[in-house]
Amino acid sequence: MTPQHTFRLLPLCLALATPASYAACGVPGATLVSQVQGSAAATTMANQTVTIEGVVTTVMTGSDQVKGFYLQEEAADQDGNPATSEGIFVYTNALKPAITVGDVVRVTGLVKEFNGETQLQQTANLGLIESCGSKATATAVKVRLPVSSQSSWEALEGMLVQLDQPVYVVANYDFARYGELTLSSQPRLWTATQKHRPGTPEGVALAAANLLDKITLDDGYSNQNRNAWLPGPGGLSASNTLRAGDQLNSVSGVVGYSFNKYRLHPAATPQVVASNLRPAAPARSTDSVRLASFNVLNFFNGDGTSSDLPFKDASNRGAKTYADFLKQRAKIVSAIRALDADIVGLMELENDGFGAQSALQDLVNALNDGQPAAKHYSFGLPGMDKIGSDAIRVGLIYRAAVVKPAANPEVKEIGDPSRNRPALAQSFYLSSQPIGQPLTVVVNHLKSKSSACAGDADLADGQGNCNQTRVTAVNDLKTWLAGQQGGLGRSIVLVGDFNAYAKEDPIYQLEQAGFTNLLAKNHADGVYSYVFNGESGNLDHGLATAAASARVLGAGEWHINADEPTALEYSSEYKSVTQQQNYYAADAYRSSDHDPLYIDLRAEKPAAATGTTTSTASTASDKDSRLSKLAAADGSLLGLLAALGLGAMLRRKRG
Repeated sequence: MTPQHTFRLLPLCLALATPASYAACGVPGATLVSQVQGSAAATTMANQTVTIEGVVTTVMTGSDQVKGFYLQEEAADQDGNPATSEGIFVYTNALKPAITVGDVVRVTGLVKEFNGETQLQQTANLGLIESCGSKATATAVKVRLPVSSQSSWEALEGMLVQLDQPVYVVANYDFARYGELTLSSQPRLWTATQKHRPGTPEGVALAAANLLDKITLDDGYSNQNRNAWLPGPGGLSASNTLRAGDQLNSVSGVVGYSFNKYRLHPAATPQVVASNLRPAAPARSTDSVRLASFNVLNFFNGDGTSSDLPFKDASNRGAKTYADFLKQRAKIVSAIRALDADIVGLMELENDGFGAQSALQDLVNALNDGQPAAKHYSFGLPGMDKIGSDAIRVGLIYRAAVVKPAANPEVKEIGDPSRNRPALAQSFYLSSQPIGQPLTVVVNHLKSKSSACAGDADLADGQGNCNQTRVTAVNDLKTWLAGQQGGLGRSIVLVGDFNAYAKEDPIYQLEQAGFTNLLAKNHADGVYSYVFNGESGNLDHGLATAAASARVLGAGEWHINADEPTALEYSSEYKSVTQQQNYYAADAYRSSDHDPLYIDLRAEKPAAATGTTTSTASTASDKDSRLSKLAAADGSLLGLLAALGLGAMLRRKRG
């Protein structure tokens, strides 16, 4: 937002619409706005008293606005130099001069640089705003994105501009909080390391190009949590969303600068075209088992009771009240049910064990409530009270009516255990019976980019903090899986939030080891599960060994979260009572900040379903099946089986 000045001013002299004030206009002594602005990033006339004349282009002196107006030099007095701006912001503080857009006025004030913007400010002894008694039309400068350089915006600071093209919303994170949208000429800007290896010339060029293809549209108000003003006519609501990828036409405004951003304060309400409609749940592939992965955004249920007490004293994670938790849970349940997945890897669960009051059990209870038995979820016990020492952990749930566990879940510490959350692995038969080759699912949540790691700082190559910490974790994961029976020749799928984009080192290391990036393979036009700073990419991945990849029927993301405004989340924070009602719906949209991903795998069919004749006698396959179940119950039996000459046969079955 454009900053609100904090210093107090004495009452100012104001002369408007009087014959005496008319005579002051057009006489010698006025300074051109272009002289005040100059061609550099900052004015060379700071702290000088000047008198300027021009046309009022935007008035923002109302309640909670930025306390001033923008003035543009009359066309006849412009210097014709594209490097110097012809507009300037006049800060009026509490004064509300009786001016409207189109008025020609003469203003005396003190030149200042405030938060990077050149302004004309009032002081106790200065501040004459005189009407020239005439009207004029300020011509908007036509601008196209991307601009040639950031200095292009500096040369337009304070001026009225018209974006001479349709533009698209690429970020809406701060829309309802601060009234800001990030716009671009493209429906989607890609994070550089989503498309190119870190530090490569192509990656550096894309990052630089992205900066030139963004501008912030700012509502011009200095207060927070106003009713979001787009899309019209009623503004934002749970059913009237404004998604990343939506198109805006007829965008015009004055160029301001604050909080390290150039921004447009709208001169008129732009037209919104909903060009990125909310997608329905992805259809299931025929005869498939669906595997999904979902970061559930700090799913914390307190102590598991229906009370606000455990939430009031909670950390900054998860819901702050029980009422908000119920809203969060309803949205998460809606999303998982609609995905219709048979195995679900979960991230950001409260790390409070597996008991009746745990967050995991709470979620499973809610998912199963009112559903037929065939859709009920279960989870296995890894033989420990908690998974790692972090406040959050990963989880794994499955439908016992569809898939059958081949073994109990296993926890593996990877990398630095004080930084990375442990991985959780479990093998399943893709049938309700123990037939075919088991599929091992490994759920991961690697160290985030946002928090610092001592000795593993951001190298400014696009990968953020803690990159080597994540690389060490995936290398440990590879070594662990390769050292098990069957190694990486087995059917293994890694899912989760890797906190690394598609071309970053952790994903690259896994691909080099033979894992197929399933989302990249199935969506060559680009994939994303997260939007940050107006740029898209996928932090959430599905990576498969060759054996598992051969069983994949399809894979993708369900874009229910990353494109949606944060205001539609469950939280009642920073919202009025009316906004809480208007912004919330117990549906899947903005149930988290990450989009869930899904992978459809070919289901195994029981022999009877394929029409194959079976004998009541104990066949070799029957024997293999019993051995597999025995081994699943106790992995230590493999050695004994090998000694009995049965190990090779069992290994073939486990793959």
